[in-house]
Amino acid sequence: MEFLTPGNSSFMYSVIVTLLIIYYGGALISLIHLIFKTDYKLTDRLLWMLVLWVIPIFGLIFYWVSWFRRKKS
Repeated sequence: MEFLTPGNSSFMYSVIVTLLIIYYGGALISLIHLIFKTDYKLTDRLLWMLVLWVIPIFGLIFYWVSWFRRKKS
């Protein structure tokens, strides 16, 4: 994290904080969708929760892509 030195502008900090808020907001929305809108079994839901929180960004993308593919079938 060498690019986060005090010499950098506050713009860099605000971009990073904004991206983190967007990511965790997306993860929270995905978790709420997973809990209330899906018909997965408990083990599948727990597995998806693990994927959403452990694998950054790609977990969110993979969840929504697989959900839309499952919904079309």
